Amino acid sequence: MGSLVVGRVVAIFNWGVIVDIGLSKVGLIDALYVDDEDKYEPGAEVAAYLESLDSMKDKYILRPPHQTSLAERLRNKGYDV
Repeated sequence: MGSLVVGRVVAIFNWGVIVDIGLSKVGLIDALYVDDEDKYEPGAEVAAYLESLDSMKDKYILRPPHQTSLAERLRNKGYDV
């Protein structure tokens, strides 16, 4: 985990962006990582860091390169994660 991967946007929802990263499961860029100025479109190529595998969602969790991980954001606010 933590590798930079490149994939293609498959679908866009209010809860996130689904990305085909060429693995057995698709990737998800959670809506928490999507800023207003981000322009995701189906078929567009995107790069993201492979953060983890969410077995409940059956998807890889992806983080765009310009974003700080959720765990790091929580640690910066004083939470023990």
